[in-house]
Amino acid sequence: MHHSHVDGVPVLRSSEPGPLHATLRFGVGARDETYRTRGVTRQVAALAAHETRRRLPATAEPVVYTGVEETRFTVSGTPQEVTDILRTLCRALGEPPTGRPDETAFSCDDEAAVSLHPLAAAALNARYGAQAAGLLGQECTGCLPPTPDMLRTHAATWFTRANAVLTLTGPDPVGLRLPLPPGERPHRSAPKARYPRASWTHRGIEGVAVSLEAPAGSAAVAVAHRIVRERMTAALARRSASAAPAEAATVPHDSDTDVRLLFTPAPAGDTEEVAATVWSEALRLARIEPAQDEVDRHRDGPGSAGAQPCALDMAARTALFGTPCPLEGVTPGDVRDAWQRAMAGAQLVVPEGLLLHLAGPDGRRLWCTSCWTWDELPPWGEAFHEPLVKRAFRRAGERHWTVLTPEAVVTCRTGVHHALRFDDVVALQRWGPERVLIGRCGCDIGIDPAWYRGGRRLVRAVDEAVPAELAFDGAEGGRPPEGRPPHA
Repeated sequence: MHHSHVDGVPVLRSSEPGPLHATLRFGVGARDETYRTRGVTRQVAALAAHETRRRLPATAEPVVYTGVEETRFTVSGTPQEVTDILRTLCRALGEPPTGRPDETAFSCDDEAAVSLHPLAAAALNARYGAQAAGLLGQECTGCLPPTPDMLRTHAATWFTRANAVLTLTGPDPVGLRLPLPPGERPHRSAPKARYPRASWTHRGIEGVAVSLEAPAGSAAVAVAHRIVRERMTAALARRSASAAPAEAATVPHDSDTDVRLLFTPAPAGDTEEVAATVWSEALRLARIEPAQDEVDRHRDGPGSAGAQPCALDMAARTALFGTPCPLEGVTPGDVRDAWQRAMAGAQLVVPEGLLLHLAGPDGRRLWCTSCWTWDELPPWGEAFHEPLVKRAFRRAGERHWTVLTPEAVVTCRTGVHHALRFDDVVALQRWGPERVLIGRCGCDIGIDPAWYRGGRRLVRAVDEAVPAELAFDGAEGGRPPEGRPPHA
């Protein structure tokens, strides 16, 4: 592997005969967006690719991939073709549109979309809420596309030479230039998990998922992750011949931490048993060392083909994120100990309405982390109830009301309430007189003034309590939360 720099960008090349394959990578993805700017990374990348194609009509358009933490542009061809495309692409990234882009620019191919299983995305949302990687599992209705100012700010922050690396496979391209705009190395403040200890919670999913944090680049955790996935699949198959295999995913959280995910679909009637099976297999490895042959089988990962591309990929990730290389010499004790530490903060995610009675890693009952508070009185404040006519035709269990305090808005139902503090609001959508508060926890609370006596006063109070920069109008043609009570 050859190491060099071009215009301040690290370049990693593997010499091979044949056409030249190039991948220009940037350390930015969906985790670097906010609720209001969701999709901005993909749109910046798509606009640059389209502009490159417009300026070089005789060449192929770069293939765009936007992931959780990384955005890639892949091109292939002769050294001269690749050189021309990369130079033009870098210039396009430094010149985002000054007016509102053509709507066709937002119609990206599937390659440009973030690829993550819905169960994994829901587990990230349960863990981090409506921020960072948790946004991947956050429902978003009627959001306007990012504005030109958002596109320019995002491009200037992330698509710079300080946040890029180029990998090449093939001959050395002569005259290569990468005229990216200057910038500073981005600094992320990764959010902490919403709950620090092992727990379980609900999301609107059709399956079961487990998430846990572990040191980035840990070979022991990587081996444990593969072992648990294999064991879960075998245990589910013993339970039912039609059971789906367990799947796994790894999402970088920050330079020191990865989120390890395990998930499987589950029929509605079998969800509780599947959840118990998945959780017990995850706990078993945290308590008992695996056999040496099991560790040996999973130490090298799935397959060894394509070693050079993997080496390039690992070197590129190290250059972008400082990800350490995995260590060798993993023992069964290392695997058990590493997984045991990770399981101390694991979170099990199951469908709404399911109640679990499982033991945690410490042997005590597994903690439930629902955002709703049960069997307690809501905080004191000004209560906004439904009009008397509506209340008269509702059963007691169907009634809902909202309590406004100086610090929060509280959605209440009989025997349960959900408090959303104003300093935990990440966005406020306006739909005419209606409002939708998006909480950092990943929940949303809809408020229609027609639902309550004094509803307009409630809406005015919410508008005054939420910072103006977090408020925006819903997209024309979108759907506000119509005809339903507030929910979270």
